[in-house]
Amino acid sequence: MKLPVCFFCFLFSLTLAAQTVWGAGLLSGDDIDFELFINDRFHFFNEFFDSGRKKFNQDRNLHIFYINSSITSLLGPHIQGVLEVEAELIYDLDSDDFDDDLEVRNAYIQALIPGWNWMTFSAGRHAISTMGGLIYDDEAPALRLQADLERGFEWPFKFKAFVAEVENDSPYIHAELKYNFSFLESVTFSYGWFRDTNDGVARIFNYLEEERIYRSRGRMQWFGFSVRKFLGDALLRAAFIYEKGSVRLRQKKTGSTTMQMRGYLIDVNCDYSFSDSFSMSLFFYLSSGDNRPEKGTLRSFISIDPYVDKTNIFFNGGIDSQFSSDNVGLNGIQLPGVMTPGLAMDCRIGKNAWIKTVFAYLFTHKGTGGEGHIYGWEADFMGYYNLSDNLQLFAELNVFDPGDYFKKITSHRDHISTEIIIGLNYFFSN
Repeated sequence: MKLPVCFFCFLFSLTLAAQTVWGAGLLSGDDIDFELFINDRFHFFNEFFDSGRKKFNQDRNLHIFYINSSITSLLGPHIQGVLEVEAELIYDLDSDDFDDDLEVRNAYIQALIPGWNWMTFSAGRHAISTMGGLIYDDEAPALRLQADLERGFEWPFKFKAFVAEVENDSPYIHAELKYNFSFLESVTFSYGWFRDTNDGVARIFNYLEEERIYRSRGRMQWFGFSVRKFLGDALLRAAFIYEKGSVRLRQKKTGSTTMQMRGYLIDVNCDYSFSDSFSMSLFFYLSSGDNRPEKGTLRSFISIDPYVDKTNIFFNGGIDSQFSSDNVGLNGIQLPGVMTPGLAMDCRIGKNAWIKTVFAYLFTHKGTGGEGHIYGWEADFMGYYNLSDNLQLFAELNVFDPGDYFKKITSHRDHISTEIIIGLNYFFSN
């Protein structure tokens, strides 16, 4: 048996042992919380986009076993520790190969500020999501401060800020202020600053040139505004992010040049519930693009490590995005930008079943200089069925039809990319 398999068996045994101990009442108390989540799924890709070959020819059949376990414990009167670890074992059914991934999502100490019980400070590795995940959604070592001003001064404000190290010598600073004018309604102002030393912008140009001839270093800023507001019975969720910065782009044998960065992102959702069992959401997503970056200003919107859940193939949403496996699709990152109107519907069938469908039309924000303007359309179907209080069956079917933007890659052929996922979820907590 390979070492990764032995390690995952050990981790699985450890989490099940912890469940047994809690279930038997050998450990209890309000000062310790334990949670265990297990996912076992089969994942089938057909005619997926291969970014290395730039072709829609990737077929993969995978069996994926995922474990997430977390524990929160009081370490003192005002101090608690948080530890969350996730592990994933991937078995390729075609090549008979194993791959594994182990991530520490959270490992930090959190303390109340003495005398100010409305303010907390934490240090360690954090799972971080900023500006709705549109800028960053990953784990990183960070120092974080959170303040609930309503508890301290009866002001309906919440504030949080952190300093994180995303990559070596690449700090990320983020701060946001939220005003709640009702229980579910709020306005949030956000700011982010990032020093990129990991060739973030160069990746775009290397992709266009089909070889790694560029390196880049830059500084980026994001100014965000988001709102949640009921308009009658409809809930409006909207976000606007403006990006500015500069980057020094270096090319082998030809020196370097400095480029300005100016981009923006708009994300609008309107949710309406027709009944307790059926709801609908209209959405529009736009990330700005550029067709002539060589002019000296790059107007494509650039994030650090975003999570966009509008669709499951072109972006990185879907059931699979809840776990620690990278989607092999396009991930929505394109130089000419993306515009996506779409419709999502949620339907609950009885007490135990739930179905969600998404339909989206995807096209470029800027002209592409010879390529078409249509990325294509996508239809996604997801469903859950609760077998018991702790066990859940789920399935997902996603279909993407590339448009004329990919006409060279598909050689003008009719083409459909599909993704099928089916599996089981298991939940446990003390």
